[in-house]
Amino acid sequence: MGKQATVLEIDWQVWIAERAHDATAAEQGRQVRSLARTHGWPVLCCRYLSADLSDRARADPNSPAAAFLAGLGPGPDDAVITKHGRDAFDVPDLPNLLGRLNTGRLVLTGLMTEHGVALAARSAAARGWAVTVVADACAATSSAAHEKALADLREAGVEVVTAADLPASIASAEPAALIAGADRAAS
Repeated sequence: MGKQATVLEIDWQVWIAERAHDATAAEQGRQVRSLARTHGWPVLCCRYLSADLSDRARADPNSPAAAFLAGLGPGPDDAVITKHGRDAFDVPDLPNLLGRLNTGRLVLTGLMTEHGVALAARSAAARGWAVTVVADACAATSSAAHEKALADLREAGVEVVTAADLPASIASAEPAALIAGADRAAS
């Protein structure tokens, strides 16, 4: 079986979305999720929960503030990755899960571009995965921070595309490159 794309959705939560520069990014995130479902790609829902239990709004997964945005919560077959810092790869089981899912390319959407999204993209790339960030399915604390983070990711070798360009990007990915990247990540 060949390697496949996996969508990692970063921090699509109410309290984080309230601080985002572009409210339309969530709709683009929903479109990427729909594309993933159509192609049979796994979807992983990552959420940030505060390790400080006195911060009830952000520490309690059942609080309205920590809830996933409508249409971006986990489906019955979606894994939920809970992190207590900004980088999803600080969760020790994430690389193992991606290996079990036969991931060759990691597709990222979410909040905030300059924090959780950029950290996950760099961490995944450092572990050998091919990484695609869907620019219009991400938002940051400001438009300037969003554009700078995307430019920095491009410079680091991370693919940055729009939601409309994602299908062609995945289709044109060389299977040999996906396999080699995932094999490096597994070692």
